[in-house]
Amino acid sequence: MKGFVKTVFATLVGLVLFVVLLVMFAGLVITGQEMSKPLEDNTLLVINLSVPITDKAPRQKFTDLIDGAVQKKDAGKQSLRTLVTAIRKAAQNEHVSGLYLKGNVARDGYASGWAALKELREAIAAFKASGKPVITWQEGLDEETLYVVSPADEIVLNPLGLLEFNGFAAEVTYFRQAFEKYGIDVQVTRVGKYKSAVEPFLLDHMSKENREQLDSLLGDMFDEVVNGIAASRNLPPQSLHRLAREEAVIDAPTALARGLVTRVDYYDVVLERLRELTGTDAGEDIERLTGASDFLASVEKDDQDKDKLAIIYAEGDILSGDDEDQVAGTYISRLLRKAREDDKVKAVVLRVNSPGGSADASDIIQRETILLKKEKPLIVSMGTVAASGGYWISAYADEIYAEPNTITGSIGVFGMFLNIKKLVNEFGVKVETARTAPAADIFSLFRPKTEEELAVIQKFIDSIYDQFLDKVSEGRKLNRTAVHEIAQGRVWSGKRAKKLGLVDKFGGLEDAIAAAADKAGLEDYSIEEYQQPGSFMDDIMEELGFTASAGTGLPMLDSLWKGAGYLLQHTDPKGIFVRLPYDLNIH
Repeated sequence: MKGFVKTVFATLVGLVLFVVLLVMFAGLVITGQEMSKPLEDNTLLVINLSVPITDKAPRQKFTDLIDGAVQKKDAGKQSLRTLVTAIRKAAQNEHVSGLYLKGNVARDGYASGWAALKELREAIAAFKASGKPVITWQEGLDEETLYVVSPADEIVLNPLGLLEFNGFAAEVTYFRQAFEKYGIDVQVTRVGKYKSAVEPFLLDHMSKENREQLDSLLGDMFDEVVNGIAASRNLPPQSLHRLAREEAVIDAPTALARGLVTRVDYYDVVLERLRELTGTDAGEDIERLTGASDFLASVEKDDQDKDKLAIIYAEGDILSGDDEDQVAGTYISRLLRKAREDDKVKAVVLRVNSPGGSADASDIIQRETILLKKEKPLIVSMGTVAASGGYWISAYADEIYAEPNTITGSIGVFGMFLNIKKLVNEFGVKVETARTAPAADIFSLFRPKTEEELAVIQKFIDSIYDQFLDKVSEGRKLNRTAVHEIAQGRVWSGKRAKKLGLVDKFGGLEDAIAAAADKAGLEDYSIEEYQQPGSFMDDIMEELGFTASAGTGLPMLDSLWKGAGYLLQHTDPKGIFVRLPYDLNIH
């Protein structure tokens, strides 16, 4: 028995030592990592646009960090609020001499969407207004990147670089003929003539209704980009529309002649300018650089004793369940309940960046928004998209903020069911069913739904749509008939949604935060983002198959486990292993 205990103990000690060594190894291999330190004079704030921008603070898994470090490349994502807050604070910080924007905008799923880019460019414009220079060098430019960097003082384009400005397009792939060819049948129940998500499986062409809503949406969104760039570069909007219609792509000298960039030159020339801003001698690497996260870590203080304003993010498809990496109904509703029951939290901002999903999960989340609103202010900030279920969970807020290029609406419901009976039969597979009732296998993939079954499902879909209309009517204080007219599953730009009463005001996340604070009467308060990434220790334990809070039930082993956690956490007092540099070095 003693030998067994010794073996177990030795194994646990070995595991602890292994994890400690693993953490130390991570600290060594992750390139560019440095301890947070006070800002020096002539520090340059660097924003890398090629790292996708999300609403919710990204969760960097331990394996991602190692992969990114070993391959010596950027990994992960960066949060919009971190960037915007850092840029606005840096504008007023005496140690920051300028802002450098690098890389082309990289869009990834819901990341770096048009509404997020609008908030970022407004922060950049505010930085420029402070009198400090904003500089960018681009190998090439596209609409997204030009939209973001257009407020800059110096937009330098590589001599052989091209500027692509050819308007917006939406491609829809239709599968009907392919499904027919391979023996896949699709049955649909839906409400709303504009609810087009099911069209690719039913048609082989774009419906009149879908083309109508896409033409309107794309037009509104492109107008926002054109007007923003035109205002920043002091150009007539018509010149940009003409560029998109007649040329689409122009070379660097032409972009300079049109006033879209300020200079055509190579990077080494810009590098000398950056050396001037940072007081770096010629030929020396620039050391006084800081990214958004590191800048905020240097200047922000702990505000634990202040009243709080909570931010909760609903970013992604809405699903049932309790998955913390998703917009899961149980999980998000729990966060809203936590905010409601916390006496220190005086107001809440719900940031929505979701195309919708489960009606049931959306309703679970909405229930908590209704309860929360009765006790404290609730403001919704819509990101790039807050449609269908994303609008469902927004409807009861005290106020809804959106950008003109936010995609919203899509108040409609659908259900889609596949039948692969013919497909499997072609391969000689036959499915026989035994059942206790006629509809026991109603959701089977191996037979079509009967007319009676489709009628039952349609009745259910109609009921959900009616509830959707009721909730929007009640939450937004709109006439139900009017809601039905603007619903029908149609998507709207934020610009049109405001005219229709679906949103209250234009603005980004910071505007929503200010509105929530004002409604709660808050002047001196701290902001708590509920979905901040876990500690590095938690991530390592998860990757190893453990739960950081779990215990063994044996006091001695629990003490050892907690001691190991303490050792690991204090090996990294500044969190140096957690932050990625996002390739800040300028060579």
